[in-house]
Amino acid sequence: METKVKEKVERLRQMKKIAIAKFVIPFCLAGAVVLLFWFAGPEVYTKYATVFSIYTFMPIGGAVAAIPAGLGIGIPPAGLIAFVLFTDADMALFLVWNFNHAKKIPGLGKMVALTEVKGEEAIKKHKWAIRFGFIGLVLFVMFPIQWTGSAVGAIVGRLIGMTAGMTWLAVIIGCFVRSLITTLICLGVFSFF
Repeated sequence: METKVKEKVERLRQMKKIAIAKFVIPFCLAGAVVLLFWFAGPEVYTKYATVFSIYTFMPIGGAVAAIPAGLGIGIPPAGLIAFVLFTDADMALFLVWNFNHAKKIPGLGKMVALTEVKGEEAIKKHKWAIRFGFIGLVLFVMFPIQWTGSAVGAIVGRLIGMTAGMTWLAVIIGCFVRSLITTLICLGVFSFF
């Protein structure tokens, strides 16, 4: 009996450690990238900070606005796609791992709750995403329409019952294709000027 109690206590400790790791790892990854850009120099840091600000705080069409801006200030296309993809991957990773816990964080909790509401609205509006599962989620995230990015995609995937790993993979594929197409279109348009 005593060994069963000890096993349960040990299992709970492990679960807490895993929960803490899932909460901290996305922030550590983001911090490592910020430090990398910081050490690359003020010019590089400023360019990527500008793209991040546009991408994050633009109310409509963050990727559609951030990618042309990034190309316009001289960020190489591959670096820009990788940066936007990393930003989406990190946000999606945090949300698929910590969806239930994220609602409890002051400030962030309101944004996650709002995104959950928008995700539920998106599910009602785009019922095909449920029927097609993984492919539907990739297509949902891929289109650069308001409320179809990585955050809502991660929440929609979890709401339709996909595992955290499959949701994250679908979001990453959708974000990559969206960023690649947007970059190629912008490069084509810029070539005329």
